[in-house]
This record gives sequence, structure tokens and C-alpha cells, in this order.
Amino acid sequence: MNMKVVLPPVIIVVLGLGAISGVQNTGFREHIESTLTESAQGALSAAGIDAVVAFSGRDADVTAPSDAVALEAADVVGGVTGVRTAAAYGPDGLVSADADTEPAEAEAAEPAAPAEEETEAAPEPTDEATATPEATEATSDGETEATEDDGAEEEDEPKREPTREEREEAQEDLVEIPNITFVTDSAELTEHGRKVVRKAAEVLAEHPEVEVRIEGHTDSVGTDEHNQDLSERRAEKVVDELVKQGVERDRLTWKGFGESDPLVVPRTFDDLEKNRRVEFDVTN
Repeated sequence: MNMKVVLPPVIIVVLGLGAISGVQNTGFREHIESTLTESAQGALSAAGIDAVVAFSGRDADVTAPSDAVALEAADVVGGVTGVRTAAAYGPDGLVSADADTEPAEAEAAEPAAPAEEETEAAPEPTDEATATPEATEATSDGETEATEDDGAEEEDEPKREPTREEREEAQEDLVEIPNITFVTDSAELTEHGRKVVRKAAEVLAEHPEVEVRIEGHTDSVGTDEHNQDLSERRAEKVVDELVKQGVERDRLTWKGFGESDPLVVPRTFDDLEKNRRVEFDVTN
């Protein structure tokens, strides 16, 4: 058998099957999320609970107007067939199952603190103690000035500019980060969104020389003014979270674009989801 004649058709068939499999996997995931969302909302409606459900694969984020309702709703959604996990989100973010026991413990612990402080009140300062700081200040002027001068010299040291290769490498790493997700129509990060922000902070720590602009984008549902405000609040929220993760604030700027710069022309719900995004742009 002539292998040169047989191999090309075989290769074409293998590549075709691989492409079909990739399309089927994507469609299958979207079908699962759609089916689970419909089932979960039906279960919540049957239970008389007002909450919103968003799925990432088989993992659900359940958002409700109060912590108690969020926990109840997450318990209902977690019992839906096919759901792997259900995280509860109240007005202040993620709600723990034992959150309702914490305030009582805190209230029980509060009364003891003032009584203990009153019994151990510090003695009133004497003239000698009051004079000590003045004497110290008078005798240490030279040292203080020297310290301030040293700090000024350190601040005057110019920051190293990143090379073009460093900027390009940082941008490539940031592009690979998954999309940051938020609770529907708010600037509150989902649990998945917080994980992605932590990943972004790790990438920025690997490239300490670059500066980055955080850009918020929304879909075209709602008014222009609402979407502009929402995109700005989401971009600023990501900056705040990155700073909490240890990224220097002076390396970060942010800007909201609203619905003005869609990634794709919105024709389907999937297109709207693609346009709701946060992007990282290396500026220096």
C-alpha cells in the first residue's frame, strides 16, 4: 500500500474530528449552564425565594438581598440535580454558613473589654514625663534631620523604566488571565472573580517594573449612562482588590468604557457575556 496516498486523507479526518470535538465541548458546557440556571431558578421560584443564580460550569453563585435569604437560596440551589457547589452572596459579598453566629459571639465579648480597661487605667502623666518628649526632640534634631535627608535621597532615586520586551511579556501574561466576573448589575466580585484578581496580582508581582491600566467594559443592556457608571465602578473595584493583594497603587490606573467598545457585535446572550469584561493594558 502506498503510504503517501493514504496519509493525507487520514490526517484530514483526524483534524476534522478534533475541531468538531472542540465545538461540541463548548456547546455542551453552555448547554449545561443554561439547563442548570433554568432548573435552579425554577427551584427558587417554587420555594418562594427571590434570588439570582449565575453558573460557571456546574458551580453556582447565588445572590440575594440579605445574607439570610442568600444562605437559604444557596441551600435550595445546592440541592438541584447536577449542581456541584452553590456559593451565597448577600449585600456585602460572600456569606458563610456560620455567619449568623458571629455577631452573638462578638456582642458577648464586647462588655468585658471596657471593664478591664477601666481597672487598668494608666496613671496621669507627671511633669517629668511630659518634659521628656520635649527634651528628646531638642536633643535629637540632628538625627531627625539626617533621617529625613536619607529618605529624600531614596525618594529621588529614579524608577527603572521597563524594556519593550518586559512590557510585551507582561502584556502577554495578563491577556492569558480569565475574565473577571461580577454579581449581576453590580461592582461586587463573584467568588470566581476574586480568584481571578488574585491571579492577576501574582502576574503583576512577577513584573514589578510595569504599570497597568484596568479597563472596564459592559454589554449593551441598559442605558449608556448606567453602563458607563457600572464599568467605572467595576474597574475601580479591581484596582482596590489588587492593592489589597499587595500591588502598589501608583502602578495602577483605571478607566470605564461602558458599552462603547464591544468585543463582538451583540447578537446572542453569549455575545453579551463576551462584551462584559475587564482588560489589563500595560501603559509603561
